[in-house]
Amino acid sequence: MTQRTVARRTVTALAGLTAAALLAACGGQDSPGGGDGPAQPGTPEDTELVVGVLPLADLAPFYIAVEEGFFEDEGLTVEINQASGGAAQIAAMVAGDIDITFSNHVSVLEARAQGLPLQLVRENNRSGPQGIYAMPDSGIAAPGDLEGTTIAVNSLGNVQELTARAVLESHGVPRDGFEVVEMPPQDMPAALSQGHVDAAWLVEPFLTQASEDLGAVRVVSAFEGPTEDLPVAGWSATEQYVQENPGTVAAFVRAMDEGMRVAEEQPERIAEIIPTYTSISPELAGRLQPPGLSVTSDLSDMDMLADLMVQQGIIEEGLDLEAMVVDADELPGE
Repeated sequence: MTQRTVARRTVTALAGLTAAALLAACGGQDSPGGGDGPAQPGTPEDTELVVGVLPLADLAPFYIAVEEGFFEDEGLTVEINQASGGAAQIAAMVAGDIDITFSNHVSVLEARAQGLPLQLVRENNRSGPQGIYAMPDSGIAAPGDLEGTTIAVNSLGNVQELTARAVLESHGVPRDGFEVVEMPPQDMPAALSQGHVDAAWLVEPFLTQASEDLGAVRVVSAFEGPTEDLPVAGWSATEQYVQENPGTVAAFVRAMDEGMRVAEEQPERIAEIIPTYTSISPELAGRLQPPGLSVTSDLSDMDMLADLMVQQGIIEEGLDLEAMVVDADELPGE
């Protein structure tokens, strides 16, 4: 069984959930907002929000928004559900255990292509310092040296595998010229140093940890050539949740806007907040490279990502991007 088959089966299994099951999981709100009647326009219909997150530096604006009380200001109580991968969060959201989740866009678009009614509600981050790293004594110094190697990614079939294949192909490495293995980001530095993989697609804080503590070197950027300024990750919900809770989604977006604003205006807050939701020390957090945060959300160029996914054989043409992107300006109170 190929790794692509494994990734396909994961998404197909999610798509196998019936419409009835999705309705039962996401519905059931007899009294929006917890009152006796409908919520006023622009106010949250669902005030107790379960949010799926990952232990990544890019999530700093979300945690800033929590710490600053921006969600509370919008009438929302946030319960945080942390996992190691976006696919697990999407599955939990479809099952009704999570209301809004952070995930890479590739996983969301692929799930949508497989029939899951998911929508993108806010952008979170784009191209950043991420790249493919190897140990200094590995003999891997240039992109071409990665042919025939094993590269760790955090999830098969997601943005890491997509960008790895697209970028390396632009450097002359065949699309199937290397093997990708799935591994939690926090395990990648140790796997590199112990020789379990030849290279790893590293994100912060792990790329700084690997480069400074282990001497790992960046072989190639994950975002160059065909992947430059690529939409990477953001926040999504099911279509039904957005339709039934537009005020809640609008409130979430406004709180995230404020969290992003603080992160941009006070970048030191990013380093301060990261140790509160990861195992990264304050000293290491202060050395991290700045993330590529989307202070202003712009989901209008998702076709760039969809086209690349078609080229790499992840999805077929014909995905209705307009139907899956939520226009924040049309949400209540926006």
